[in-house]
Amino acid sequence: MDVALWELHAHRLRRAFKETGLSLGEELVADGRSLLQPQQITRLEEVVAQVKSLPLPLSTEDLLVLGNAYYYMGQYQDAKNIYDKILNLNPDDAQTLDNRGVTYDRLGKYDKALADFNRSLELRPDYPATLNNRGNTYHELGRYDYALADYNRSLELRPDDPATLNNRGVTYNRLGKYDKALADFNRALELRPDRPDILMNRGIAYGRSGRYDDALADFNRALELRPDHPTILYNLASLFSLRGKTDDALTYLEKAIDKDKKYREMARTDKDFDNIRDDPRFKKLMESD
Repeated sequence: MDVALWELHAHRLRRAFKETGLSLGEELVADGRSLLQPQQITRLEEVVAQVKSLPLPLSTEDLLVLGNAYYYMGQYQDAKNIYDKILNLNPDDAQTLDNRGVTYDRLGKYDKALADFNRSLELRPDYPATLNNRGNTYHELGRYDYALADYNRSLELRPDDPATLNNRGVTYNRLGKYDKALADFNRALELRPDRPDILMNRGIAYGRSGRYDDALADFNRALELRPDHPTILYNLASLFSLRGKTDDALTYLEKAIDKDKKYREMARTDKDFDNIRDDPRFKKLMESD
């Protein structure tokens, strides 16, 4: 009976994945959760809730689908536990090592992420997705030269991958190389015109370059695609502060904080808000709940 139930729910889980537009295949989309609408995440949660009481399947294929579902739901520890089970059965599964590495990255366990990526690349040398994912971890560690080396190699192998172009652009942004960042974001958006994360990152590059109208256009388009997304709201607040538009800055900052309290802590030290820091309304927003 459990096997039959698993087959039923596995079918439903695969259908829920198809509805998100994400690949049902083995490879994780590292930033996939940011591309999902709230109702799509809810749908995954509903299907996974139906299988929690069942014994785990023995099929590594079904386990991988379940682990990926946990990942896209933001339940990274549960995803990691599923990948552990797969690797206990097959320690040299390069794809699962890559997926677990991405999950370790989300958990902030960067040394473990690098260990998994390195082992995966030993088994499957020069695999572009793993190089891209390892580059993301190097970026998080502030090892930007290593990150760029991995992104560059990944793009040699897969030149038109919008995710890797976006990630390299983010690293160029961090290094203040805005012309190179914009070139990567522009190319990525030629390939995927309506990716809200790429639009937002290009908006940041425009803002840092003083091209505020272009930045505003990108942030507004990103917000159309992902209404009420807290990171986009926060970046709009930052932009309006830099432009001296206090009321708009405070409006968007309040919305961002309402969605995610971490943006209160970020705003406390973010120099972009120096223009409005003395405003009593800003001070009130900075008060803890």
